[in-house]
Amino acid sequence: MHLIFFSMDIKERIITESGILFSKYGIRSMTMDAISSEMRISKRTIYEHFRDKETLLQEVILYHNNLQAEEANHIIEQSNNAIEAMFLILRQSIRIMKQINPVFFYDLTTYYASTFNRFSEHSKNRNYDFTLNLLQTGVRQKVFRNELNIDIVNRTFHELFKLFSPDHPLTQKDYNRRELFDNIIIPYFRGIATEKGAELIEKCKKILEY
Repeated sequence: MHLIFFSMDIKERIITESGILFSKYGIRSMTMDAISSEMRISKRTIYEHFRDKETLLQEVILYHNNLQAEEANHIIEQSNNAIEAMFLILRQSIRIMKQINPVFFYDLTTYYASTFNRFSEHSKNRNYDFTLNLLQTGVRQKVFRNELNIDIVNRTFHELFKLFSPDHPLTQKDYNRRELFDNIIIPYFRGIATEKGAELIEKCKKILEY
């Protein structure tokens, strides 16, 4: 770990390690004192690069949003078709969600609402465009049905994912991730898929790590 961070400049290191700490313990509990102690650097060093904790938090979110976008684009480039790409991106999202303490989302929406709203709107617009392009690619590849209104399909897809937010009643039940995906996302995929696409869905289901 230390060898990896050795090659980073100090600002990038603060962003990276703070992101790990926020994800593990939540935002509110990680004061600037706690961050400096965990990183074994002076608080003054942190303040040389970030005006306050919310500024640091914004940089952390921006860094990880860009990183996830880069990973998703790489997945699309390496995938054989749009359905395989979607499943691989879903796997990426599940992996990330597993690493984040639900307290992080509670703190973000409760104590840093302006930051949440700012990045939520930006991410929503970018993600809508991203998945719309992927769905349109799937239509051209004849794995998604071409008679559908892809804009509606895309928006519905994003609405379904809201059911997986940490504060949604469904996620607070005793349902595991496999039950939720098998009963919500997979049937939706089947509904918008062609016969060729449906066959690919069954093959790609094995990609998901629940």
